[in-house]
Amino acid sequence: MAMALLEHQSPPSEARRLLARGDNVILFGPPGTGKSHAAQVVAGEWEAEHGADSVINVTFHPAYSYEDFIEGFRPDLKNPGQFILTPGVLLQAANHARKTPTLLVIDEINRADVAKVFGEMITYIERDKREVNFRTAQQPTVAQAIPEGLHILGTMNTADKSVSLLDVALRRRFRFIDCPPDATAFATADGWAEQVAGIYLADLLTGINGRLGGVGIARDRLVGQALLAVPADGTEEDLLDRIQYDVYPLIDEYLFGDAERMQTVLPGIVDSNGALVVADLTVDVLRGWVPETVEEKGPGDDLTDENEEAQPTGAEAKTSLA
Repeated sequence: MAMALLEHQSPPSEARRLLARGDNVILFGPPGTGKSHAAQVVAGEWEAEHGADSVINVTFHPAYSYEDFIEGFRPDLKNPGQFILTPGVLLQAANHARKTPTLLVIDEINRADVAKVFGEMITYIERDKREVNFRTAQQPTVAQAIPEGLHILGTMNTADKSVSLLDVALRRRFRFIDCPPDATAFATADGWAEQVAGIYLADLLTGINGRLGGVGIARDRLVGQALLAVPADGTEEDLLDRIQYDVYPLIDEYLFGDAERMQTVLPGIVDSNGALVVADLTVDVLRGWVPETVEEKGPGDDLTDENEEAQPTGAEAKTSLA
């Protein structure tokens, strides 16, 4: 399972590279790390190259089934009271891929029972099993195959289920691209504020995630940059709303309401019961969550006063103390 991502390769560019060579790909990471956005960037470029109907989007959920994804019996709209065998999203995408390269984007892939949803297709989506004939239980006399022109890109929120808990057969059929929290996004993303009220959001995010790690939270359950994103012209109120409505609920879920640990991660805004004290949520409190900025030195600050004896440093200091 390919987990490492070279430093110069962004998730969209790495996903494109792997898809181009025939791999199935999953973008994974904590909430708010840009997985769905990266998938849609890839999808947009795919459509630009192959046409507007070359991308099929679907979102998995707990009630999603084999009948939805592969095939199942559905009411016949032309003949009420009768049912007909209807291809699901995957087989529809496979049929379309025989005419043009097709990208199937599966958002929140780990929210469904993936082994049940894929069924026997878990074998035939593999790169070296494409164009190999198979038969389903519903159509035992009909030979079908997954074409080489079908490409699968999924996204996975590791706060719901970690990669290690996925079905082993599924893990073998996909290449996994890590999407960790990216504190540099505040300075590079179009339309995002880099700072609010003098608080650099990169420092704020790094501080929160550092404290989460300090209370035993694994890296797959951190806070993503999008949860602190504020418009470029955003206000203090926008930032406080992010903490109240996005960050606090997520951390409350991560820590199961453990008041002591929540007070450590979100100091100054959580009471002894683990509840958010909205009246205490101010930008002054948030400033205390990040290291103080080192004041810039003025001209000549590093120069030794001509009337003062220079103090020994480094090896000279060690010699003078000998």
